Amino acid sequence: MQIKIDNIVFNCSNISTQLSIGSHATLIISFDLSVYPEYEKQLIRIYESGRVFTIMSAKFESKGTKIKTLDIDFITKKIEISLHADILNQNDIINRRDESIDDILSANF
Repeated sequence: MQIKIDNIVFNCSNISTQLSIGSHATLIISFDLSVYPEYEKQLIRIYESGRVFTIMSAKFESKGTKIKTLDIDFITKKIEISLHADILNQNDIINRRDESIDDILSANF
């Protein structure tokens, strides 16, 4: 599955979500460093920056997201990140696309 983290597209091997009361969620995303070795530096850079960002995929959008933990297994060449999302929307991508187009068309430049 492809996801976009902070405007960078990543191919992940697994995603799981834990929904909490309210709109908060925890996401756990795994990546294969043997296939995408550059992800290690990119994800460490995002983690160390402490930035809050949005994650987009075909299945969901998470806003106000921050990396909580970053686990690297150097033997299996896997990396797993745990994220806290303030809001997790599980929308159909068509609905999000239409909302984005509406936002652009209604913007006052």
